[in-house]
Amino acid sequence: MKNMRNIFILALAALFVALPAAAQIGGDQGYYQITSTPSGASVTLDGSYKGTTPVTVTVYTTGVPEHTLSMTLSGYYPYSQTIFDNPAAGETIPIHADLVFIPVTQPTTPPIGGGKGYYYISSVPSGASVYFDNIYQGTSPVTVEVSSTGTPGHVIRVTAPGYQEWDASYQGNPAEGQTITVNAYLTPVSQYGSISVDSNPERATAILDGGNSQLTPCTFNNVLPGSHTIQLSMAGYQPYSTTASVSAGKSTYVFGSLTAVAPSTGSIYATSLPQGASVYVDGRNYGPAPQLASGLSPGFHQVRLSLQGFQDWSGQVQVTAGGTTTVSQTLLATPTDRPTVAPGTGTLQVSSSPAGAQVFLDNVYMGISPLTLPGVSTGSHLILLKLPGYSDWEVSAQVAAGQTTPVTAILVPVTTPTPTQGSLPGVLAFVALGMVSLLLWSRKD
Repeated sequence: MKNMRNIFILALAALFVALPAAAQIGGDQGYYQITSTPSGASVTLDGSYKGTTPVTVTVYTTGVPEHTLSMTLSGYYPYSQTIFDNPAAGETIPIHADLVFIPVTQPTTPPIGGGKGYYYISSVPSGASVYFDNIYQGTSPVTVEVSSTGTPGHVIRVTAPGYQEWDASYQGNPAEGQTITVNAYLTPVSQYGSISVDSNPERATAILDGGNSQLTPCTFNNVLPGSHTIQLSMAGYQPYSTTASVSAGKSTYVFGSLTAVAPSTGSIYATSLPQGASVYVDGRNYGPAPQLASGLSPGFHQVRLSLQGFQDWSGQVQVTAGGTTTVSQTLLATPTDRPTVAPGTGTLQVSSSPAGAQVFLDNVYMGISPLTLPGVSTGSHLILLKLPGYSDWEVSAQVAAGQTTPVTAILVPVTTPTPTQGSLPGVLAFVALGMVSLLLWSRKD
């Protein structure tokens, strides 16, 4: 026994020396290097066929740290071992099995006579393990001898790595010298499974084990048996994660109901009259009005509207999460140094329907109608009114010294002109001009 133990230790040492000097390097994978004496044995790990010895099997380092290893070889007893450890990332663990030879050789042709009958058991593919009444009989093809007068009824089971188990029941016994032929056609077992993923709402990003990703609904194919992680993500929703167990040849269904994320910020929408005022929120310039300032925390914020030639407007505006607060302000013109009422000047009194139009005197902005302009030099002046949504309106007004000249503008909405309406704005302007001239003439008298 001591010599046998020494031989075994020397064999293991030789095996380690024979292994590659550097193990494969992997992020979260390790390896089992499986060998046998003799080589050529079929290897099954956790019920999945991995090839024939010598063979290297890849395993996840973070997977379940318990595995069942089986080896079969024609003419040798089956070998089985439980492994209780996973390799570290990039580590290779050697595993060796010394297979035990079956000394009894079954007859290749059934003998005749002697009160015995026979079952001749073959399989496709051959080399499968044959169990007769739960007793191992060798690998197919094999002949099993039974007593013709023994207990009737028998169960035959045939197994092979990578194939579904085959079994059948037979009533009675063969007659003396009779041979009953049994053919087992084995069905291959898929080494992979699949995971079908769906979500509510759909079109979420599904990620398998932190790697491959698809948009739901989707299916991940060729997935190794075992435990896998599915993550779902979508903008505006909380992430979702679950674990799915996959079996070879089967599909696992995963459904994730995503929870919407409550908005944590709000917005301010600012407009100005005239347009184009710079919009400042808490001192930050968001650009010219109309402007949307988004991503603001709930609560009060300092808003300022600034436009050259106009007085700044500022105020406190409250923002609510998920909401948009609208700020609309008409800016007041900056007071300018106008000539004082003096001999030789008059006053213009400008009004409009509707009110709120921008008033320009000789192409210089003066304010918003209704508007009184004192200290205007005598003579003819051009009056221009602008209002968004309406056609521009202009007239030439005569200013008399020491007198107030009224200017009334009826603004016309901007519409698509029709053949019968195309000249209406011009007619109205002409009529208004005539009315102003008549008023000026009457005041002179």
